[in-house]
Amino acid sequence: MVRHDRQSRSCLICGRACRPQGGAPTRRRSRLLPPGSVVLALLCLLLAPLARADLEASVDRQLIDENDVIVLEVRYSGQLRGADLRFERLEQDFVILNQQRGHQLRLAEGRPHAVTSWTVTLQPRRRGALSIPGFSVEGQTTDPITITVTEPTPEARRELAEWVFMESDASSDSVWVQEQFIYRVRLFYSEEAVLFGELPPMPRFEEAVVEPMGGPSNRIEERNGRRYQVIERRYAIIPQRSGELRIAPETFVGAVRVTQQGAVRRRNLRLATDGITVEVRPQPPAWPADTPWLPARDLELTESFDPNPPRLRQGEPLSRTLMLQARGLAASALPEMPFGETPGLRVYPEPAILDEDRQGDRLVATRIQSASLIAQVVDFIELPQVSVLWWDLDRDEVRRAVVPGRRLPVAPSTLQPPPPDQVTREPAAPAAAEEQGTPIGEVRSFPLLALIAILLWIGTAALWLLHTLGRHRQTRPTMPAPPAPEQERQRLLRACRADDPGAARNALDRWIRSEGGSCETLLDALPRDRRTELAPLLAELDRALYAPEHDNGWRGSALAAWVQRNRHPTRRTRSASHVLPPLYATD
Repeated sequence: MVRHDRQSRSCLICGRACRPQGGAPTRRRSRLLPPGSVVLALLCLLLAPLARADLEASVDRQLIDENDVIVLEVRYSGQLRGADLRFERLEQDFVILNQQRGHQLRLAEGRPHAVTSWTVTLQPRRRGALSIPGFSVEGQTTDPITITVTEPTPEARRELAEWVFMESDASSDSVWVQEQFIYRVRLFYSEEAVLFGELPPMPRFEEAVVEPMGGPSNRIEERNGRRYQVIERRYAIIPQRSGELRIAPETFVGAVRVTQQGAVRRRNLRLATDGITVEVRPQPPAWPADTPWLPARDLELTESFDPNPPRLRQGEPLSRTLMLQARGLAASALPEMPFGETPGLRVYPEPAILDEDRQGDRLVATRIQSASLIAQVVDFIELPQVSVLWWDLDRDEVRRAVVPGRRLPVAPSTLQPPPPDQVTREPAAPAAAEEQGTPIGEVRSFPLLALIAILLWIGTAALWLLHTLGRHRQTRPTMPAPPAPEQERQRLLRACRADDPGAARNALDRWIRSEGGSCETLLDALPRDRRTELAPLLAELDRALYAPEHDNGWRGSALAAWVQRNRHPTRRTRSASHVLPPLYATD
C-alpha cells in the first residue's frame, strides 16, 4: 500500500513538492483551487516552453573534397516573428544548390515546441578554408563555421568512378548554321548502388534552338568489366548563328549509397562533365544569296487535290494542298510555298500548319499549305509549278524540289443557270387570232382563274402542314441536328495538332459517322493505297491509348496530313455500297 504524505503538496504550476515553513503541521484546507487559477496555470504550462528560444547552425561535415557537397541546417526553436533568413552571403564561397524551409510542432516532456528549420545544400567554389558566417534570428546569433575543402585523392577519384560517373558528347564537332546535331548526357551508376538526386536541366542557348528528343531512357551497359545502369537524355540542337557554340559542363549533385561487405555507405557527391565546343559554319558560297537558307538531310515536296483527280468547274472550289517535309531541321525554318497567280483563277489560301516529329535521332519538320481554287472562266487553267531550293547535307550541294505545273480544263458550273443565248424562248403568238376577232378577255380569263385556284390550294395545304408540324413539335422533343462533317474534321485536326490521342480518337469516330460511315468498317471500305496509309496510323493511335508500356509520346502530324489529303474518306464507300458483289468472285 502506498502512503500519501499529507504534509507535502505538489505545486500545480512548478510541479514540485512544497512544505509549509517551520515544519509544523498546518491546518487542512480544501484541495480545490479557484477556476481562474486553474486556467492561469494551464496557460503558463503551454506558453512557458514557447517562451524559450534557441538558435543553432550545423553542417554534416567540415572536411570535404572539391567534388563533394555539404548540408547546412539552421534551426530556431521558438516563436518566429521576423522575416525569413537570407543566404546571399554564402554565394561568395559556395554555390547554393538547394534551399528548403520547414515548420514543426514537437512534443517534449508532454509540452509543445515550435521549430523552424532551414536546410541548404552547398557546393564549394574553390579549395581551401571557407567560412559560413553567423546567422541572426530574433536577437540571437550563431557562431561562424569553417569548412576545409581539399583536392580529392586518386584513390577517392577511382573509388567514386567505380560507383558513379557522367559523360556528355555531341554527334558532330562541325555543322552548318541551322543544321541539327544531337547532344547526349549520360549518367552511369553501379548496379549495386542506389543513386539520389535530379538530372541536369535542359541546356539553353541564346544563339541556338534546343528540342528534347523524348524523355530519359534507361539501359544496362558494361564498362571495364563492370555493369552499370545508364540514364541518357538526348537533345536536338540547331544553331542559329555561325561561329563557335560552347556547351557548358553538365553537373549532377546528389548522393550514392552502396552496400559493401554488409556495410551500407552513403556519400554526397558532385559530378561534372567536360565542356564541348562545336564549330558552326556559315552558308556556303554556292548558295544563292537571295534565297532563304534551308539545310536538310532529306526533303520532299508533294501535292494533293480534293477531289482527286482534280476537276475544275466554273465557280466551284477545288482544294489544293502542298506538303513540305524535311529531316534535320526545325519546322520554323521551312519556307512558305506560294501558289502563284493564274489569269482566270482565284486562290484563297488557308493558314499554314507547322509540325515537328522525331524519327530516331532526327527531327522531321512538316509544313502543310492548303488553298481553295475557284475558276472564273470556262477554259483551260495553267497551274504554275512550285519549287523549293534546299541544301543537301549528305552531298553538300544545292538541290531543288519541284511540283510540276498542270493544265486543267474548266467545265461549266452545275450550280449556275445556262447563258441567256441558250435559253429556249416561246414562239410569238400568231397575229391571226386578232384577225379572227376572238375576244382577248374570254381567251385569258380561264387560265387566270385556274392559277388563282391553284395558289389558294397551295396556301391551304401549307397552312395545314404548318399546323401539323407545330403539334408534332409540342409532343415530340426536338432532336439536335447532326454536326457538319467539316466541323468534325476540324476538331480532329485540332486534336492531332495538340498531340492528344484520346481527343483524336473521339473526333475521328464522330467525323466518320458524320460522313455516313463507321470506324469499324472504314479500313475494309477504303482503296488499297489509302488503307495502307491509314492502317499504321490507327495502330499507332491505339498503342498510345491502350498499350501500358507506351511512353505517351504520340504525335498527330501524320494523321493530320492524311486527314488533309482525304476530306471525304467514305465518299467512295457510299457510292459502292449499293453495288452487288459479283456472282462468281475472281482472285
